[in-house]
Amino acid sequence: MANTKSGKRYMRDGKFTPEFDELVKEKLDRWHVPGMSIAVIQDDEVCAKGYGFARLPDEPVGPETLFNCASMTKAFTAAATSLLVDDEKQFPDVKWDTPMSRLIGDDFVLSDDRYTAKVTIEDLLSHRSGLPDCDDACYGIFATHPDTIKSVTRKLRHIPLIHPLRSKWNYCNVGYVVVAHMIETLTGQWLGDFLRSKIWEPLSMNNTYYGPEDLRQRRGTDEFAKCYHWDKKEEQLFEMPWGEQPEGGGCGEMISNVLDYAEFLKCMMKRSAPFSEKGHKELVKPRIIESPDDEDLPKPYTSHALYALGWSVETFHGETVISHGGAVDGFASQTMYLPRLKWGLVAFGNKSYADQAIDGISWALVDELLDVPMEKRFDWDKEAQRIWEKYEPETKEALFPNVPEPPIPLSRPLEAYSGEYEHPGFGKLIVNLKDNKLEVDLMDRTWRFMVYLEHVSGEYFFVEKKEFPTKEVENCRAQFRIDVDGTVRSFAVDNIDGMEDEWVWFERKKST
Repeated sequence: MANTKSGKRYMRDGKFTPEFDELVKEKLDRWHVPGMSIAVIQDDEVCAKGYGFARLPDEPVGPETLFNCASMTKAFTAAATSLLVDDEKQFPDVKWDTPMSRLIGDDFVLSDDRYTAKVTIEDLLSHRSGLPDCDDACYGIFATHPDTIKSVTRKLRHIPLIHPLRSKWNYCNVGYVVVAHMIETLTGQWLGDFLRSKIWEPLSMNNTYYGPEDLRQRRGTDEFAKCYHWDKKEEQLFEMPWGEQPEGGGCGEMISNVLDYAEFLKCMMKRSAPFSEKGHKELVKPRIIESPDDEDLPKPYTSHALYALGWSVETFHGETVISHGGAVDGFASQTMYLPRLKWGLVAFGNKSYADQAIDGISWALVDELLDVPMEKRFDWDKEAQRIWEKYEPETKEALFPNVPEPPIPLSRPLEAYSGEYEHPGFGKLIVNLKDNKLEVDLMDRTWRFMVYLEHVSGEYFFVEKKEFPTKEVENCRAQFRIDVDGTVRSFAVDNIDGMEDEWVWFERKKST
């Protein structure tokens, strides 16, 4: 449909127009995204194109370019589960409302045992289990003892719950790791092999892989888009290593391109095999409302979002929109479809926060599809800028507004705070004294970072958390506890989302 007021059309006769090419270039330049691949699906027809560069300085992106799907993997984990639910002969106990503990036994135990026997498959897939975002409990490939999806699952007995079961939506990647472990346990197959044989091959998704190692083994090369990050201070892009996170199976790890992903969207829109009609309905049936902050109320003409199983469901100008994004260091992605109109879209970008560009591009196409008047179109650039500024690191004054003057001095010399601390769920950390400052090396986690401590008052410290390889900085608070005999007993940092008022305490290992 025509954008009558601007005179621009982004698609004509099923193809992208020069005006769309200009829109993409403007968005990529504005948000410093090296490259993007996009596909639009209308019924069975696919229009796909690449823009910019897969590898700087001059290797172009094409529709075949492989990207990290990140959290768009979740839809496949849920879809794989639907195949088990449908197979009543081989998996009679697997239902959406089956408690996870009934399927994997002692591997699934929660810190509040009242809920261990109640949390179901759909609770974990719809982010309503009561678990916090506990990615920081996971050890990555750089650890002495890297996690597996089984070891991540077993850690949950030590992770505090932050909400009663089914009371509130809280995005939790580890819930999908648990489901991945369940699938592997019951089928006896690695999840990548199960997805390939049961979903990818039936849908002719022949260029889709489960992690970089799967790609290397099957193609003998790392022929995927490089990933980049924008350095605000230096005002330039820098290349980062592709993140390998096998311990995150189920919530991420898929590698694909827009052509392959378009085949999956066709399947979802047509409600076709390899999933049953009942399975299709369950995958997109809302389970819980996503709980936005007050300042993040729905966009104009958009309903509150509801979360289904690996999909978010909302209405936009009266049309149902089913979507899910993905984000990981150096990549962002988005997929959506409008089931009544049998129209869908998938886009990948090879830069952290590439969604700043992808959102504006994607919704411009939806606006045109629905012939939304210009005065009713949302300014996605303005929204992206607002969010970009919102997440600037907090200042010491904001985090500690009531520091006395003069501040309360430390009760012990700095060296007394150094040592090894441990939490049964979040693991070990070592507080070191270096150049007369305390720091913590957490470069063995899935999400790698260093923590630098600056004394504020009493046993409280201001924290600079520097992430790697992005160089992004977050600030938060840290605190030590002192025993009655003057020894430092425990240490906590309040950087766990949803647990700011219930700090996770690491107990100091006693010297022998």
